[in-house]
Amino acid sequence: MRTAVYHGGGEVRLEERAAPVPGRGEVLVEMRACGICGSDLMEWYLASRVPLVLGHEPAGVVVAVGEGAPAAVGERVFVHHHVPCGECEHCRRGHETLCDTFKATRIEPGGFSELILVPARNVAVDLLPLPDSVSDEAATLVEPLACCVRGLERARVGDGTRLLVIGGGQMGLLTAQAAVARGASVTLAEPLQARRELARELGARGVEPRAEQVGTPNVIMLATGAAAAWELALACADRGAVIQLFAPSGPGQERSFVVDEVFFKELEIQASYSAGPRDTRAALALIESGAVTPEKLITHRFGLEDTGAALAMARSREGVKVIVTNA
Repeated sequence: MRTAVYHGGGEVRLEERAAPVPGRGEVLVEMRACGICGSDLMEWYLASRVPLVLGHEPAGVVVAVGEGAPAAVGERVFVHHHVPCGECEHCRRGHETLCDTFKATRIEPGGFSELILVPARNVAVDLLPLPDSVSDEAATLVEPLACCVRGLERARVGDGTRLLVIGGGQMGLLTAQAAVARGASVTLAEPLQARRELARELGARGVEPRAEQVGTPNVIMLATGAAAAWELALACADRGAVIQLFAPSGPGQERSFVVDEVFFKELEIQASYSAGPRDTRAALALIESGAVTPEKLITHRFGLEDTGAALAMARSREGVKVIVTNA
């Protein structure tokens, strides 16, 4: 099978590997499309693990099943790369993404591969059949949208929420769509005009990232790790507001605040990382219903053999969502 292997420094080599054979409860999926996540672009995050196969937003079709696997050959599926145990203290407290099992489970070798072996635990917990109305390309947005759903849940976004999303990349725009579907009034702050216009098309108010333009939100989600986003959040937050860190900032970075300004405004500072099985199901339902339209975010498509070019395009910020296909 062909596999796009990342060797660091932007270098991707297309390599041939033996096709895996699914064991008991496992499933072999032929990748049809796989999205590029921001974490696929963070060299500091990847450097210690190269060479590796990136990609954790795949959709495809089942081509082989192990004994007892609850899937059928020919079935189109969404594949989740990590799944929790559902029983540990972290899971019981609603922090499934901090579960040791969540961190240990993974698809092999990764999404940017012709064939993907899905472990039995992942198959049992979060391998979702795709309805006919959801295309392979649209299904690549299930995992990132699930992360947005979890973030919105943690921040208690709903009717009456004045949400400010800072950062208009794929995650910020997905968050804006999902929040509009919840009845929130959404403002998206983004320096690129094209992305502000897209936010407006999706039902949000797109503005430049300046305090005088964003109003006084009661929930602020930082869909970028830039220091300026943190400063903007503190400057505009209403009393009692929630400020959510939704994107990493890189190793060693620090943020500061005046304690009394946070204390006397009773600001709540939280973080949201990744997504669990409930979130993927909610995300798929949003896409199936048409409340979230992934096709409006997908701007570039590359074949598996051009995975390196796809990663370069994603780094350039010329587009919004870049996907790798294996049609």
